[in-house]
Amino acid sequence: MTARKPKRLWSWLTTIAFGVAFLVFAAGFLYLDERQNAIAAGVQAVPETTVSIPKFKRGVNVSRLQSFAYRDPKRPGKYLWPPFQGELSKVSDAELERLRALGFDFIRLPIDAGVFLAATDSERRILLDDMKSITVRLLDSGFAVMVDIHPATYLTDWTPADILKEAPGPRFQAYADLLEDVAKRIRDLPTDKVALELMNEPQGVCFREDGQDWSVSQKQLYDRVRSVAPDLPIVLTPGCWRSLEGLEYMSLEGYDDKIIVDFHFYEPFYFTHQSLPWVLDPLRYIAGLSYPWTAGNVETAEERTRQHIAALKAADVDVPDYAFDKAMDGVLDYYKRKRPDRAFIESRFDTISQWVDKHGIAPDQIVLGEFSAIRPPKGLPDDGSRLAWIKDVRTVVEERGFGWALWDYYEGFGLMTDNVKRTVEPGMVDALGLNANAL
Repeated sequence: MTARKPKRLWSWLTTIAFGVAFLVFAAGFLYLDERQNAIAAGVQAVPETTVSIPKFKRGVNVSRLQSFAYRDPKRPGKYLWPPFQGELSKVSDAELERLRALGFDFIRLPIDAGVFLAATDSERRILLDDMKSITVRLLDSGFAVMVDIHPATYLTDWTPADILKEAPGPRFQAYADLLEDVAKRIRDLPTDKVALELMNEPQGVCFREDGQDWSVSQKQLYDRVRSVAPDLPIVLTPGCWRSLEGLEYMSLEGYDDKIIVDFHFYEPFYFTHQSLPWVLDPLRYIAGLSYPWTAGNVETAEERTRQHIAALKAADVDVPDYAFDKAMDGVLDYYKRKRPDRAFIESRFDTISQWVDKHGIAPDQIVLGEFSAIRPPKGLPDDGSRLAWIKDVRTVVEERGFGWALWDYYEGFGLMTDNVKRTVEPGMVDALGLNANAL
């Protein structure tokens, strides 16, 4: 009996081995079958990873720490040193504690690429060290961080259009080199807390026909970052000023799943940007548009627009003769045709949900990286429309499982009503669903 035990044991082991092999084969067959079914259904399967990526939920852009640099008037295209100056380039520990207590869990940190690209080698090293220090400080304060490489669009030789114009030419390669430098500095930080955004609002058109399209350029930048930071989460974005229309031209093929997709929402633009001096005619002359549209009317907007134009003239602003008539064309279009309300916002975000389903990406990998609306000009009443719009956008985003980041911390569009006193607007806290007890 004892002499036959090894033979019997060998028989059992052989049977078990064949059984395990069969189970592995069957599991693999089922996986391939499911993958083929997914592909047949138009879903792009995303490979799995063991690397944790950030779950950005409720954030705010803090745009003045390494953006809005001071230009050197004596050297066009150059910057003063240090480029980020003044009280607005600083955020106190108490402010960060307040933001955390309010309920924000991440900071989107815009970085002005032009400053780094125009700097000398030694200056760039200092700027990169500062960027890393700021990021670590935000992490230590309890936030996750989206490091947003954010080329300025004014008074610089390094706008997104300049960088992408002749891609993959020298300017594009210089920008890719910068992304590599940034990635090397932050690749050792926790992957579940830090992500790198390749470029803010890269191109205005949805698909570029006069040169290399953003869809190609973005993949090239992604590959450069991946070559030095294989585990660093990367934030991708569509063209079309990062709008919903750009998603139609954005594929996830060739990317791993250590990605986050970021888009912006400022719709309708005539509402969110009314009366701003740097927007085009006739929007800069329009005031008094309400949200939802049923909360206002043409007559009120006409009165507010007249008041706004009168205030501009009183301030010696050159206002063309056609300003009022053109502005009223916009007002009529808003109330007679656009008629925005919550249903309009829901329909726009349904587009994103459909794109998410098609590409097989998790909703918590989608972030609305910017949204807000400008406060009314001084001297004009605030009818609450701005906060109503912000609340509707925020709740629609959360219902779909996406994250969001308000633009931005500072007054104008942002959380505060006073940059000097650092006063947070209680109504904004309520609209964002934050903790009012932290004020």
